[in-house]
Amino acid sequence: MLHWLFQSILIVTLVSMLVVCLLCRLLLSPKRVSYEKTYKLGIQKGEIDDSIFHSIIKEELFIQSYHGYKLHGMFFPVEKGKKVIIIAHGITWSLFGSFKYVEMFQKRGFHVLLCDHRYHGLSGGKYTSYGFYEKDDLKAWIDYLTDKMGAGVFIGLSGESLGAASALEASKRDRRVKFCIADCSFSDFQSLLRLRLKMDTKLRLYPLIDLVSFFVKLRHGWSFPDISPIKDLEKTKTPILFIHGKEDSFIPLQMTLDMFKRKKDNKKLYLVPRAGHAEAYNTDPKGYEKKVIEFIKDIEQAWLKENANLL
Repeated sequence: MLHWLFQSILIVTLVSMLVVCLLCRLLLSPKRVSYEKTYKLGIQKGEIDDSIFHSIIKEELFIQSYHGYKLHGMFFPVEKGKKVIIIAHGITWSLFGSFKYVEMFQKRGFHVLLCDHRYHGLSGGKYTSYGFYEKDDLKAWIDYLTDKMGAGVFIGLSGESLGAASALEASKRDRRVKFCIADCSFSDFQSLLRLRLKMDTKLRLYPLIDLVSFFVKLRHGWSFPDISPIKDLEKTKTPILFIHGKEDSFIPLQMTLDMFKRKKDNKKLYLVPRAGHAEAYNTDPKGYEKKVIEFIKDIEQAWLKENANLL
């Protein structure tokens, strides 16, 4: 009897470990859309005009991350000026998903840097960390641009989904970021996983998420609670524009509303009717551009007064 019980416990333990390992791998190494395919799909969706992309002035960049891999970006300069926006894409995609924003910012005199997250596009990295290391990668790009453009550079961050969460995490930590645009970010990664588990499987096996998080901590040195854009958000002075589609079925609108409420000041909210996940711009491009311009106008003017002698 004891022998049978011991075997049963051993089998259950091994199966549980296998399930946890499998979930960990699926979560950290999701199937990515290839770099080339994201470009082709961007054309099909109307986000990229092939002739404009090939004719526009751009510079392909590779820099070193602070975690031992290469980061890939594409820099779209304007004729002159010291304003630059760094734009980060969503999960499984590449920097081509952000090309639709280039013209909008260049018209306002911004250099534009599109960047591939770790494990995406042409960047290195063996897995995605949902913002934990991505925020450090954004810092590496900020450091690069500061060195490239000199004192008084005006840097903004923008992102969709994973890119938005990473931008928020970076903005909370780096005073060089003058503003942040967070489009459909999650507020807390572990809360999102619990919600997705409930919605996608109808189960509430929350301890399973805790086990996967513990396994990630043992293997990689971070855990799911470490990724929480809403945490300490009330302490940041960085102006933030929160954007979310009202029909987002992947990341709940309530997460953005919670973050907007938590942020004490220097904040704006733009909710887009009929827009799904990361579809706010595609749903209402004119309204999107208007809200962004209104948001950054006063921030730009204050920066211009402070740095008039450097320009």
